[in-house]
Amino acid sequence: MSSATGVRPKGSIVLEGVSKGYRLYRKPADRVREALSGRPRHDTHWALQDVSLSIAPGETFGVIGENGAGKSSLLKLVAGTTRPTHGTRQVAGSVAALLELGAGFHPEESGRQNIFMMAALAGVPAREMESHYREIADFSELSEAVLQRPVKTYSSGMFMRLGFATATAVDPDVLIVDEALSVGDIHFQKKSLDRIMRFREQGKTVLFCSHNLYQIRSLCTRAVWIHGGRIAALGDTETVVAAYENHEREKTGASRPDQAQPIPHFRPAAPSLAPARLTDVSIAPADNAYGEALQSLAPACIRVSVEALDERTPFHVAVAIVRNDKENIFGTSTQFEPAAGPFSGVGEHVITLTLPALKLLSGRYLLSAYVLDDTGLQVMDMAELVCPFEVFNPGRHFGMVHMDHEWRAAPPEPEPS
Repeated sequence: MSSATGVRPKGSIVLEGVSKGYRLYRKPADRVREALSGRPRHDTHWALQDVSLSIAPGETFGVIGENGAGKSSLLKLVAGTTRPTHGTRQVAGSVAALLELGAGFHPEESGRQNIFMMAALAGVPAREMESHYREIADFSELSEAVLQRPVKTYSSGMFMRLGFATATAVDPDVLIVDEALSVGDIHFQKKSLDRIMRFREQGKTVLFCSHNLYQIRSLCTRAVWIHGGRIAALGDTETVVAAYENHEREKTGASRPDQAQPIPHFRPAAPSLAPARLTDVSIAPADNAYGEALQSLAPACIRVSVEALDERTPFHVAVAIVRNDKENIFGTSTQFEPAAGPFSGVGEHVITLTLPALKLLSGRYLLSAYVLDDTGLQVMDMAELVCPFEVFNPGRHFGMVHMDHEWRAAPPEPEPS
């Protein structure tokens, strides 16, 4: 990433071992006592701990995570509005940041006066001030009457319009946008996203923080998931977003104590008294490449092994695919397919369910398997939430499952003469 001369190209961002701590005092007087005595009288809240990442010029890079995870602290460090407690930060080129509504604006001054103040701080020459102001006013679509008012009277949507227009009017090498686009109306959100796309096409570096994972997937080539002040995942966007979604679903599943908890690997329980019992459950790609993540729309096989102990007891087998928040995605039984069962005969039976195209999208899933009597009503043995597996979707579809689809557009009806 460094050039031969050691000068980093404009738009590059490098954080190495960055941590950011904030001192917390129980009482205001403790701050004075600490200064006078030299003895610590504070606790430290670490918003970020040991964060290292590199962003190349021209990347559109996503930042995701829960509220309070440290995302805004990370963006403030990149923007230079705060310094790291430990570690180093290197950002080459000019930076424009829209970090939070109203950040950097003086509430008592008018929108016009704030625009001129921000332009002066950005180094806009005096002879260009008026045209710079006019460009921001036109893009924000705020009237002259609104721009003459103190910004403390602005709605959140007005703040967003003025802040985004001001931040992006200076042609920065790095643009940082922190969740601001969730505030404005649909028209201005579209207008702002179009401008971000133009920045990307011009080879600018964009850091985009949002809870809108569809926008992250659509805009960003790489992403980082910040969790508890640390990097939980870093890499290509789909892998990182899928990991974050899995985490959120697992939290939801863990909040359901009435359901069974996931079992890492299927192990039969103590010998069952049932005349037919499960001995193994597995899922793998159809080419038997066990241990690898399954891929959306690729063939897969689910195998259920059943030991039958009684010749006179026919049985059916049922399986279910369960998402890691314990929501059933799909279930079927040999009872539903008369030609497939029931099964009978003493010994080991291996029943295979072939899925010609695994239509799950990215995520973590589990299996549940059941041995049923010949009516399909009585459960003789079961293994619920076993064999966790991952699915990776190389495309950009989102949700839980891939639906076969075809897009068509009818030509518009001719206007009546």
